[in-house]
Amino acid sequence: MKKFFRRTAAGVFSFAVLAGLIPAVPVSAAGSVTINEVCTKNTTYAAPDGGFYDWVELYNNSSSAVDISGWGLSDKDSNPYRFTFPQGTSVPANGHIIVFCDGDAGLNDTTIAPFGLSASGENLILTDKGGAAADNVTVDPLASDTSFGRYPDGGSDFFVLSGTPKAANAAPEGSNAVRKPEFSQESGFFDSGFDLTITVPQGTTVYYTTDGSDPTTESEQYTAPIRIDDMTNTENRLSMRRDISTDNVAAPQELIDKAAVVRAIAVDSQGRISPVATKTYFVGTTASSYYKNMKVVSLVTDPDNLFDAEKGIYVLGNVYNQGSGQQNPGWGWQQPVQPAQPGQGQNEPAQPGGNRNIWGGGNWGNFNAADMFKVNANFTQKGREWEREASFELFENGEKVVDQNVGIRIKGAYSRNSVQKSFNILARMDYGKAELEYDFFNGTATKAKNGKKIKTFDSVTIRNGGNDVGAAYFRDTINQSLVTDRAFTHQAMSECVLFIDGEFWGVYQITEKVSDDFISSHYGIKKSDAVIVKNDELEEGTEADFNEWNSLVSQFASADMTNASNYSQFCEKFDLRSFVDYFAAQIYWSNSDWPQNNLAAWKTNALDETNPYADGKWRMVLFDTESGQGLYNSANNNVNSNPFSRISMNNDNMSRLFNNLLKNDDFRKEFELTMMDLANYNFAPEKVTPVIEHYKNTYKQQILDTYERFFSNNLSGQRGEEKLNNEYNTITNFYKGREQYITQNMKQALKLTGNLASLSINNSADKGTVCVNTLTLDGLSSWSGEYFTDFPVTVRAVANEGSTFDHWEVTGADIDSSKLKSEELEIPLSGDVTVRAVYSGEASSTTTTQQPANTKVKGDYNGDGKTDTADLVILSQFLHGKKVDIKPADVIEDGLTDTFDLIALRKMLLK
Repeated sequence: MKKFFRRTAAGVFSFAVLAGLIPAVPVSAAGSVTINEVCTKNTTYAAPDGGFYDWVELYNNSSSAVDISGWGLSDKDSNPYRFTFPQGTSVPANGHIIVFCDGDAGLNDTTIAPFGLSASGENLILTDKGGAAADNVTVDPLASDTSFGRYPDGGSDFFVLSGTPKAANAAPEGSNAVRKPEFSQESGFFDSGFDLTITVPQGTTVYYTTDGSDPTTESEQYTAPIRIDDMTNTENRLSMRRDISTDNVAAPQELIDKAAVVRAIAVDSQGRISPVATKTYFVGTTASSYYKNMKVVSLVTDPDNLFDAEKGIYVLGNVYNQGSGQQNPGWGWQQPVQPAQPGQGQNEPAQPGGNRNIWGGGNWGNFNAADMFKVNANFTQKGREWEREASFELFENGEKVVDQNVGIRIKGAYSRNSVQKSFNILARMDYGKAELEYDFFNGTATKAKNGKKIKTFDSVTIRNGGNDVGAAYFRDTINQSLVTDRAFTHQAMSECVLFIDGEFWGVYQITEKVSDDFISSHYGIKKSDAVIVKNDELEEGTEADFNEWNSLVSQFASADMTNASNYSQFCEKFDLRSFVDYFAAQIYWSNSDWPQNNLAAWKTNALDETNPYADGKWRMVLFDTESGQGLYNSANNNVNSNPFSRISMNNDNMSRLFNNLLKNDDFRKEFELTMMDLANYNFAPEKVTPVIEHYKNTYKQQILDTYERFFSNNLSGQRGEEKLNNEYNTITNFYKGREQYITQNMKQALKLTGNLASLSINNSADKGTVCVNTLTLDGLSSWSGEYFTDFPVTVRAVANEGSTFDHWEVTGADIDSSKLKSEELEIPLSGDVTVRAVYSGEASSTTTTQQPANTKVKGDYNGDGKTDTADLVILSQFLHGKKVDIKPADVIEDGLTDTFDLIALRKMLLK
């Protein structure tokens, strides 16, 4: 595998011991030399230098040796000669040679290919000396010391095998002994129906299903092409289940969108069964809808894995039915919606299914919402025994980009009782592949050290919006998108629509899953060194780590924080910037489901002076922030709510810790400045409103369709439109009005005695950047915000390359003139202050820098010579079909104007 080796000795690789390399076409080999066997995760077969590298075996099926000097081996189509076979290399008649592959060892040893192989799947190309493709092989995901090879040697069929380097390939065993059936059409979107043919492996019989169930020898035998058509006008099946919540569940009153799902196995004469092949086809209705313009996830699993009373993870099930005092009051199937009949309307409505309170309290069946956590059902169970295998396909803009088997579990706490549930998606070698390899988040999941995209995940979450389910769905997404510059850990997110066994399951977010892999990917530490505490439970680490966390929180919650030594000890154990940023943001949002819940922190056990995040300090992790911004119209989270007051009365240790820290003057200063930084910049209405409008306008129909799917008894038609508009108006008004309330709440809680004063910044953005406290005002020529006069603010100038900072001009504050030359300046506030950064060569007066009229400015969609939120608004209007005068200002420079430009522009403005 890439970057995996165990070195026991150094030395020069003798090519005489190599065992061949020539890629072969999986169906018919091009020539006598072929790629015969590939191992992408080798821990047992040592190279001459002692390293355990990936390897490729070539086989010559002719009766004469073949000279392959100058041939190339590569894992990249664009560079077929990444490795060139040295002069004098030949493959013996009916013999093998081995080529070891390693990105590090290959740099110093010309007999080792200078690239590693991915255990999650790989493509190999063999090219002859003249540049013609001799062979190419797409390698399946592999476990350690297994191989992907031909059987028999030089044959046309590939199997997963036990590795046999430089020897005849072993016969495949078990399910590996039978090839999967091959379909004539890949999963995807189709305007009209078609006949699907299945290639039956020689000597086998193929059986298939079309309802998502696992095919067996009792399933339909494949004997003729299968007709694939638009499935939307067929009856609703899984969506009619009502035993999925203690709520009075309402089945959809209309036919929902559907995709065609086909699953097949091949069975040989010995009864050996191939792995299941699964495909999803969106035809007609689903191919012409919004699905082709966004991410779509198709989860296909045997319906029993979700809905069986004994093992189904989506239902109340036997855990609930057989629980003490919690007998199932007759849950089951609701009468299916039938296809429209000639002479009738589109369809007859399903049974209404009772009234539903969408979260926000009230009764669920015989259970009060406050008692939800007492419910014991199949869907509340956790652990590996409640994980089920499923096919996971991801489509983006109409193209399939991920296709692999995964494990699925129900995710969440309170939201597990929702009719629309969240899923954790887990990649495991048990299911064929240990990683999900795709940029799920369009470049927004990045490494803290260098900003590089994270494209490999061991798990992700398909989230229903949490407490925002049946409401706006995107409160958490909006919140987290606004604070990507802050010092706490946040989750990258991306929007999708989910289909389960071909049925529409609503709008969701794909999110990063908080795990050791998540921390490792972002902060460059080993997964084994990560410690995570979440909701007062140890997620990763040891009991000693958990005891340390509890001890520290308890200690600092009761210590005298007016004592400088105690506060210093707190700062040694906790990353102060992360802690302050985290509490300020959550309090601003008035997240009422926090900090007594939905709180997490991480650290590493292994210190590394070269890694600023490997210092052993605890850092906060942001997740599930949606229980604010007016959700449920609750007094605890509306625009004028006071979280300081609520937290002051909480008994949990983190609330007590925060309350105790407010007694320290240094902490109060940090907190006040940070809260005002957020209010003035991250949460400024002119910045937030376009983001809210983007989610409302872009995903309006998806949300309305989800209302109809799950909440048809009270959110269908006009009621759904009103609900959606009310939710997004509430969020908008929250951000517009929040600052005036939170500043007064904070003044009281922090016992501030000063007043708010204005700080105005002027800067030549083409010459440098001004930072204010925790903010970096990239690209801004002017900016203003308000701060309390209790504490001074700090400004810092960072000159661009080729420019030099000269001095500050300050009006409204008494500053020692000797300090005005310093790049960093502390400014006491007693009233409104104006500050200007002056760079060498500039006149000592404020000037406005204009872009030349004939110069295109990236992101300047309204053509006013600058890039600001007005451009975000006009671009959003354009993408939603409004007739606006938009200028060419391609943000991502791909020659198109689309949603990706909108996302990139928003990120650019946030920075």
